[in-house]
Amino acid sequence: MSEGGPPGELLRFFPRYAFEKLEQQYQSNRYTKYYTGWHQFVTLLFAQIGGHDSLRGIETSLGVHAQKWYHLSLQNIRRNTLSDAMQKRTWQIFEGLFYRLLDKCKSVTPKHRFRFKNPLFSMDATLIGLCLSVFPWAEFRQRKGAIK
Repeated sequence: MSEGGPPGELLRFFPRYAFEKLEQQYQSNRYTKYYTGWHQFVTLLFAQIGGHDSLRGIETSLGVHAQKWYHLSLQNIRRNTLSDAMQKRTWQIFEGLFYRLLDKCKSVTPKHRFRFKNPLFSMDATLIGLCLSVFPWAEFRQRKGAIK
């Protein structure tokens, strides 16, 4: 999924049918018009590989490469859409996908133990609003305070 290569090349390792079953199980697309959990996964995978660390960076990069993403039905993804999806869609879908991939790896290489020495963490970068009169060190903007 590098910017020079075809995006579908890396996605073939991820079982879309299993992901869609997880989406149905957790009803994650219940109130979704077009930006499904699979689209969110593709977007996050692209962002991770591309080293994007902001919604603006993801939006800009996807927009620049719109011709390459059209066949995956990723088009006109806005920061607000991605932000809403990150806030509302359940994390259990991605956890389930991880375990399905781990099982697949174990079946392909049964002698390898796939142990993780350190715990795996998922970090949330949501801004938490703070009152500047109580937390003056948390200046986010001129009149707003926040932490991640």
